[in-house]
Amino acid sequence: MKFTMRFGYVFVLLIMFLIENEISIAQKSEDCLACHSDPDITMERNGKTISLTVKKFMLAKSVHGKLECVNCHVGFNPDNIPHKTPMTMPNCLSCHQDAPNKHVFHPSMGTTKLTSNPLYSDCKNCHGHHDVMSYKKSFSRTNFINSTNFCGNCHKAEKEAHLKSQHYVALNKNEPNAPTCIFCHSQPVTKANVPDLLTRKRNQEQLCLGCHLNNPNAKSKYAKRLVNYNTSVHGAAIAKGNPNAAVCVDCHGTHDLESTESPTSRINQFNIPEVCGKCHISVAQEYKVSVHGIALKDGNKDVPGCTYCHGEHNIRPLPVVPPRVFAETHMSKSTIVRNKMVYCVACHSNEKLMSKYHINTVAKAHDWLPNKATHWETVRCVDCHSSYIPPNLSHNILPPDKTIKKCEECHAQNSILMSKLYKHEKRTSREKFGFINGTILSDAYVIGTTRNVFLDSISIILVSLVILGIGLHALLRWYFNTGKEKK
Repeated sequence: MKFTMRFGYVFVLLIMFLIENEISIAQKSEDCLACHSDPDITMERNGKTISLTVKKFMLAKSVHGKLECVNCHVGFNPDNIPHKTPMTMPNCLSCHQDAPNKHVFHPSMGTTKLTSNPLYSDCKNCHGHHDVMSYKKSFSRTNFINSTNFCGNCHKAEKEAHLKSQHYVALNKNEPNAPTCIFCHSQPVTKANVPDLLTRKRNQEQLCLGCHLNNPNAKSKYAKRLVNYNTSVHGAAIAKGNPNAAVCVDCHGTHDLESTESPTSRINQFNIPEVCGKCHISVAQEYKVSVHGIALKDGNKDVPGCTYCHGEHNIRPLPVVPPRVFAETHMSKSTIVRNKMVYCVACHSNEKLMSKYHINTVAKAHDWLPNKATHWETVRCVDCHSSYIPPNLSHNILPPDKTIKKCEECHAQNSILMSKLYKHEKRTSREKFGFINGTILSDAYVIGTTRNVFLDSISIILVSLVILGIGLHALLRWYFNTGKEKK
């Protein structure tokens, strides 16, 4: 008897507790659907008519089909109409506690920002309401193949860019390795995920290389071109901790990764100088006013751009120069490779290409040059064919009529040789022999070109003393030999 009374007392308290806290008393989904399957059931919210209809067949096919309505919709009294004002919204995180870790592309998930940011308002914006399907199903809106469309509902500009990208083109060709929004953004590659610039760039770099370099299953035709990326200038700079060095997305873009053939592609031949110029500002300014830059702007495909000489991701193979060119010009192959002149010679020794633009080949254009072999050893193409106005980056290639051709322009006091040719050769000599020996023993040394009055004076004195010594020695021998003959 006492046990029965105690049980009844506990039961009454439980009922009172549920009523007081407005927690819905357990009921079956059929009870809810008795009303909510009506296609005309609605309510007014903020001046708008909201449908409250739940389609039975949609709910049955969803991943939540085996759950009861009250498992998600809690804290209301089913006997009241409306059940509660305002209604308690379902909290997906009460079951899916690991969701924030799986949704790094929405870093606000699970925080107070979840409801304040319209992009991250709640889970149903992406997954749906009563029709939630497993992301593993190909027809599910959250399947990685369909991610462009459902992500694009909020990220409209990114969607428009991605629809033109090579990644989306490959996806439509049933390429299983083509990346989608979810594939890339499941990694911490944005400022919202990683505020530190260097770490973010390293993550972006590894994401791209995961397909284009390190993934053995990657079928991308571009993968082999990245084989030496880590030894490239940009790759080595990032590895050393330089956050300002460029990574893949800085040159290729993020969502708008178009092919080189597309006129609007960043890596199109005619757009590459603009991309490189974002970092290399001075070089880009020189190149734009050069004969090459002007011709490229006019649509000439034969003109060399940044990547022709500097390569793309790695150290590119040297262009082929026919052996006859070395015989005709008296050049040394090792010298033009060391001085980076091989790229100039490769194009300007091509008779077919040069005749197309009425330009003489290297051999014909330098017939007037005396001591050719000596000049090729000490003077680079850009030293004579580019502007010598500071900063002397040698990308402002001049037209033929403005090229240096007179000897005195190089071999006179206060000449171009002082500010340009000497600067290049002296730097090379100092690296090879050290500062003192490089300054004195440099092959470029000519009196009047060192900008060092002491060295010039010493040279003149030494030469004068040598000549005086030879003359005095000859005079003394003649004098004493004549005296012996007289005796």
